[in-house]
Amino acid sequence: MTSRNPAAAYRSTAVETRVHEADPHRLIELMLEGAIQRLRTAAACTESGDVVRKARAASEAGAIVDSLSGCLDLAQGGDIAQRLEALYDYAARRIVAANAGNDPAGFTEVAGLLEEVHGAWKQIRPA
Repeated sequence: MTSRNPAAAYRSTAVETRVHEADPHRLIELMLEGAIQRLRTAAACTESGDVVRKARAASEAGAIVDSLSGCLDLAQGGDIAQRLEALYDYAARRIVAANAGNDPAGFTEVAGLLEEVHGAWKQIRPA
């Protein structure tokens, strides 16, 4: 199969390689990065009027947030896991509302929240 966009094919291969080589902690980090990137794309597409790309990016971001929520171990994670679950629930609802309302600020808000989680997650990397 020949790609019409070699740069996109390269990026896809690079991401796939990082995922296959990642430990569980790094996988969560990659998921957070992916959600943030898609939220930024959704905000930019909302502002430029690219409804199709906005909807795709928002849908992908929402799916990643749902997956992050599904990764939580509420029995072992205690209060932190419960707070993250509430945050991910809020983020998912906010993404849907921002998508439906063509609200770039909603996407930006959720990206900011996930950036905070991402920063904290990077700091607790196991040895």
